[in-house]
Amino acid sequence: MRHPLRTIVGAALCAFSTLAIGTGHAQNNYPSKPVKIIVGLGAGSSADIVARTVATGLSEKWGQPVVVENRVGAAGNIAADQVSRSNDDHTLLLAQNAIAISASLYDNLSYDLRKDLKPVTQLTAMPHVLVVGQSVPANTLKEFLDLARAKPGALNFSSAGIGNADHMAAELLVTKAGVKMLHVPYTGGSQALNAAAAGDVQMYFPGLPVSMPLIKAGKVKALAVTSKQRSPALPDVPTVEEAGLPGYDTVLWYGLFAPKGVDDATLEKIARDVADVLARPDIKQKYEPNGIALVGSTPAEFKKFVDSEIDRWAAVVKAGNLKPN
Repeated sequence: MRHPLRTIVGAALCAFSTLAIGTGHAQNNYPSKPVKIIVGLGAGSSADIVARTVATGLSEKWGQPVVVENRVGAAGNIAADQVSRSNDDHTLLLAQNAIAISASLYDNLSYDLRKDLKPVTQLTAMPHVLVVGQSVPANTLKEFLDLARAKPGALNFSSAGIGNADHMAAELLVTKAGVKMLHVPYTGGSQALNAAAAGDVQMYFPGLPVSMPLIKAGKVKALAVTSKQRSPALPDVPTVEEAGLPGYDTVLWYGLFAPKGVDDATLEKIARDVADVLARPDIKQKYEPNGIALVGSTPAEFKKFVDSEIDRWAAVVKAGNLKPN
């Protein structure tokens, strides 16, 4: 006769084993339907290009369509709001620095980044480039800052919109350098870059890849890159810190987020699969020569990074008394 306790334990172990197998099976079957990646920037932007590269790779890996949808506006907050309200683990958000900046810049956001969205993985990191028009009488960062100090409020800088990464890269420079400049927001990065080239503004902080054609063509002058190390794509251009502003560094990053209801196992699977896509030789060859680092972090690593970004930009927003309008 079997011992009653042994029978109970055996049944429990059997049930646990079945549950574990079933859970593992469910995890391995993600995605079970098409996946949508919502992007808060326009078609043709560097964020959109990265999203479509990752989407193509994941679609091939998963055997399911991965569709990119652009929801432009409010520095990416329209897209973030849409995904934060979703209960579907097959809807993801691709966002950049602006999502961490918005957490302190806007008083009444419809979502809470720390509560309503879950970081999945950081995709890329790249420096901004401080560029000035050819008509600006400065060939180094020191010369440009001296010019700004000599004419407080007379110089201006462009951005792709209030609260975007390029805007805050400039605000960080202005704060650390102790100079006064006027912010002129445009509706997109290409317009902001063209304004610098045309001399309508004196300074802009584009991402490195989009600025390269105008730098090479001599339309704008590259004075510094914003990362801690020089970029292999512009080896002769110093970092902002090297050029005389200690403690300055920031990068333009893109990452994936999921709605708050997505379980950790699914987050980890998506992150692993994205890392596999980013490690492909053809994708590394496409991005790395252009100064774009491919990351592919874990959800835990990305969450730690996002939390640090929220805190960091909150300090810049407070120091500059910045408002969204």
